[in-house]
Amino acid sequence: MRRIAIALILAAAVVGIHACAADAPTAPKPGTGGGTPSSAVSVQLYTTDANPKAGSCTLIQAVVTLNGAAVPDGTTVNFTTDFGAFGQNGLPLVSIVTTNGSAVAALCGQSAGNAKVKGSATVAGKSNSGNLTISFQPDPAGGPHVSFCSPSFGPKEGGTVLTLTGAGFPTGSPATTRALFTANGITRDGVVTSVTSTTVTLQTPAFPELTAPSTPAPITLTFNQTTPPTVVSLPSCFAYGTVDATTPTVTAVLPASGTNEGKTRVTVIGSGFSTSGVQVFFGSTEATIISVSYNQVVVLSPPAFGAGQGNLNQQVPVTVKNITSGVVSNANVLFSYSPAVKITAVSNGTQSIEQLSAVTIFGQGFQAPVAVTLAGIPAFVQSVAATEIVVLPSRPLVASCANITGEVAVVNIDTGDGASGSSFTYLVPQLAITSIQPQTGQAGAAVVISGANFPTSSADIEVKFGTHTGFLVGEPTSTSFTVTAPPGAVTTNPACTGGNVPPALQNTETVDVTVTNRVTGCIITVTQAFTYQLPCVAPTPGP
Repeated sequence: MRRIAIALILAAAVVGIHACAADAPTAPKPGTGGGTPSSAVSVQLYTTDANPKAGSCTLIQAVVTLNGAAVPDGTTVNFTTDFGAFGQNGLPLVSIVTTNGSAVAALCGQSAGNAKVKGSATVAGKSNSGNLTISFQPDPAGGPHVSFCSPSFGPKEGGTVLTLTGAGFPTGSPATTRALFTANGITRDGVVTSVTSTTVTLQTPAFPELTAPSTPAPITLTFNQTTPPTVVSLPSCFAYGTVDATTPTVTAVLPASGTNEGKTRVTVIGSGFSTSGVQVFFGSTEATIISVSYNQVVVLSPPAFGAGQGNLNQQVPVTVKNITSGVVSNANVLFSYSPAVKITAVSNGTQSIEQLSAVTIFGQGFQAPVAVTLAGIPAFVQSVAATEIVVLPSRPLVASCANITGEVAVVNIDTGDGASGSSFTYLVPQLAITSIQPQTGQAGAAVVISGANFPTSSADIEVKFGTHTGFLVGEPTSTSFTVTAPPGAVTTNPACTGGNVPPALQNTETVDVTVTNRVTGCIITVTQAFTYQLPCVAPTPGP
């Protein structure tokens, strides 16, 4: 299996999936979207890293159900954000279709800030949406920030000893530091017990009125020993729960697919997971546990093949068993095994950079969301199926007049599995000049240059007569344009020769004509192509 590391910076960056202690319980209440809101449609958003570092990306999964059952494959989920951009297209909105009832997008933030993400879906004429806050954290070398929270979950009765670990905290005392918790619109103070430059320790307040199995509680830290006070917001750090730890419940897995070879890093999201010990099964095969918290278990998926294992290319339920109680979770959340990514062919693989059109990539193991590059240049993904991807090439920045050729690369963003193969060529049109008319004239003369592959914007063409730049008249076409001849190097009227009498035009100098395509860097020169003329004057009489 080939794995390709691609740095996903907005439209082209791919990052690994993180599961640190700051990963928040991220099962918000479904909101309402456009259309006809209905409780029959549910949209819930999840992420494995609600507090990613600025300059990185995090995955967001939308789980969509209709009357409690997964929606049909191909249902469109519209993701929007008010901060950052989605890795699939570099824009603050993207549409992804569901597979097994879920759709995954990659949100990237180049700087620190809070992103309010909304996922909306319409099924059978009924709509709904879910919301999620992602807090991109500052560079550790910058201002105060929280790296992780331990634990990330506690009972609604409060009293949980919570440690917030980070850096850059203004040193002070518990008396000058305030921690506000907000749950279901109610805000209460935690009891801060110690403060250092890297940790804040506190006891959580009680919210006895909570009834949901998991309720996120954003935290606002205020350090009053600075002027103005220093404020650190943690929208996705801690949650309150009411379900007993002996009753595990699985609500989502992220990613929801991986290769048959196994070892995909998967975050199982839910509640009631016993931190004293759990087992996670993919079908009947046990996974390798990496970490456990009340609402998340991070595992490595087991291989789909081998003795006693029958998961090859199958959808299997993911279940969690609390070892102490022996209770096993629900089995309605599925994980899909698939072949490793492979590229077998590419259609429309040679294109002019001036007329780019859709490219179809054929192969296997493709699973949305994907990142695609053509000859090393990110492409815009239009559709993804298991054996076919359609992308639109982006126009490259060309530093020379040479064609650009390279491999086609595909990466499944949520698993990191990727492959490269076939090739794609960006053709850089070569300039051609077939005629220059007239070939003689004075400065200011209108000269028509004919040929092929000229840019169709005057801003993209530069024309020189010798070393002097001409001035385009109107907009060019791909086959011709008109330019005003600039002043030549000779500006003194010559003495009449060869029987000429004033003010007959007489040749003064012949220069090369050079045309440059500023976009592609292509240059073409016709030597000795234009002859300047000036009116002659009577010769000066001799002594």
